[in-house]
Amino acid sequence: MRIRQEQPADYAAVYELVKISFAAAPHGDGTEADYLNEVRKKDTFIPELSFVAVLEDRIVGQIVLYKTSIATGGGARTELVLSPICVHPGCFGRGIATAMIEFALARAKELHYHAVFLCGAPDFYGKRGFVPTYEHGLIHIKDASGTAKWSMVRELYPGSLKGITGAISMD
Repeated sequence: MRIRQEQPADYAAVYELVKISFAAAPHGDGTEADYLNEVRKKDTFIPELSFVAVLEDRIVGQIVLYKTSIATGGGARTELVLSPICVHPGCFGRGIATAMIEFALARAKELHYHAVFLCGAPDFYGKRGFVPTYEHGLIHIKDASGTAKWSMVRELYPGSLKGITGAISMD
């Protein structure tokens, strides 16, 4: 398997992959492929942080990181959101998602970002170094309790979120 930057020529294949992958996911709602198309149209999209995993000349995985703003007491701060990520159901359990996450985060670090946020399954992402955002004093705007485990972050540099408090929307 190899991971490479997604190209516009990949969009149709990735669209179908996202539909198939999320149809097999318990949390999928059928809108994920369209959501990804919308992400690509926004100013927050970073083509250099949109990747596909290729196995035997077939795209079997996809991940994208895009810019988001954190509203802090000291003003807005730009970081990244991971959304969506998917793997073809026939390739589950091969470490493809983990490999894509590590690849994308390493590239984000090279581009001098400090943290990556996501909304996701704590059991899965926690094993990949993500922790609830509230542990860093950051709360998702839809988290009325301030204790949502599904709102997660991974620092790309240890301590990069130290002293930062505020709200994140991940839109």
